[in-house]
This record gives sequence, structure tokens and C-alpha cells, in this order.
Amino acid sequence: MSEPRNWAVQVRCFGAPDGLGVVDAPLPKVGPGEVRVRVLASSLEYTDTLIRRHLYPQTAARRAPFVLGYDVVGEIDQLGDGVSGFQIGDRVADMTVVGSNIAYRTLRASDLTRVPAGVDAAEAVALILSWTTAYQLLHRAARVQQGQRVLVHGAAGAVGQALIVLGCMTGLEVWGAARGGHATICDVFLTTLTGRCRLTVRTARRSAAMPLSSRSKGVVVPKGTWLRLDRFSPDAVVLVCASQAFGHEPPPATGRG
Repeated sequence: MSEPRNWAVQVRCFGAPDGLGVVDAPLPKVGPGEVRVRVLASSLEYTDTLIRRHLYPQTAARRAPFVLGYDVVGEIDQLGDGVSGFQIGDRVADMTVVGSNIAYRTLRASDLTRVPAGVDAAEAVALILSWTTAYQLLHRAARVQQGQRVLVHGAAGAVGQALIVLGCMTGLEVWGAARGGHATICDVFLTTLTGRCRLTVRTARRSAAMPLSSRSKGVVVPKGTWLRLDRFSPDAVVLVCASQAFGHEPPPATGRG
């Protein structure tokens, strides 16, 4: 039986999408403490586009060519020496940063998380970066407590949506801010996942401060609007999703920031 082909999406040069190419890479050999997986799903998300454009700090030192793919879900087909707790056929997930837009790859067994049976591989891989980031923002950076009031700026994005759901699960009063064109995305998302949350749409003028209100759970702002913190209560938590503001400069501060 012939060996399978190991097709990969490679960054040949930084910049536009035409710098990507599909290549036939050698099949990797599993090493000690590693597993090899047949990739079932890998990421193609905003962070991957930053890496392709050479704008992502974590990969700034990397030079082309290399394979994209921040997240991966795969099925183990080889076990390296010293690996315990896994067996061939197990489905696992990992956050690899690069290297996962490929048919087969090796992973360190110590970095793996099991993917439960019945969970779709594409849905699982979509959770890894965005939802891990959201969890860390809430519980490691902001250290939120039940009952706190939280504003998520950039609520229509992947991290913003995750913050809303995880915040509700934590017992927070969660607010979301998004551009007007994204109101429908937020509304459908919230209603589908929670079955009870609805988005109240409000618009705000450029650079206007938006005081929080217990009667509304959503604020939709036009493109280019910047939020000031001078009217928020001292114990409010503001979480900004960086993808919404990447590459832009805020206006000069006119109050407490």
C-alpha cells in the first residue's frame, strides 16, 4: 500500500493571499514523546492572516517558506516512544501557532487535549484560539467575579462572541459593543446559543462616552467610534478584542482613560 500524500498550505512569501501555495511535503516521522496525527481540521482565522502578512509578533522572526495553521484537531495514527495515555485512533487538539494546514503532522503528546466523541472536528478547531483567549481574558487577566458588569468591545468577532458566552456562564452582566453592520450577527449568535438573550441596538456618536444601563445588553457603534472610560463605574471591566482595532490609532484622550 502506497504512503498517503502530505499536502500542505505553505507561505511562500509574506503579503497577499497569492503568496500561498499548496505543496506535497514529506511525511513526518514520529519522535520520542510525540504522536503523529492525520489532520481532520485546522484553522483559517484572522490570526492566520496576520501571520501570512508578517504582522503577528509571535512569528515575526520566522522566515518563509513555512506552513500555516494555528490550531489543529487530528486523529492519532502513530505513537512515539514514551507516550502514554493515548492510543492510535484517539482524536486530539492542539494550539500549534503554525504548521497545521497540512494532512499529517507530529505533535508533543504533553500538549494535547482530547476531543470528545461526537464533537465535530471543524467546530472543535474553531474553539481553540478564540475561546482560550476569551477564557484567559476573563479569568487570568481581569479575574472577574460573579455579578460584575463587563463590556466587550468587538463583540461580533470570534473572541467577542466567546467572551459573551463564557461571561454569562460565569454569572456576569455582559454588554457587547459592535459596529452597526454586525448587529444581526450578534443577535443571531446570542439567541441561538442562549435561547434567551436578545441584542438591544443603540448607536453612539464618534468618541461619545456610553454609560452602562441595566436595561440594555448591547451597544452597536459606527465604524471608527472609540470608547472612552471616563463615565464608567470604577468597578466595571472593559475587555477589548484586539482584532477589532488592529492597525488603527485612537483619537486623543479627553478624559480619564
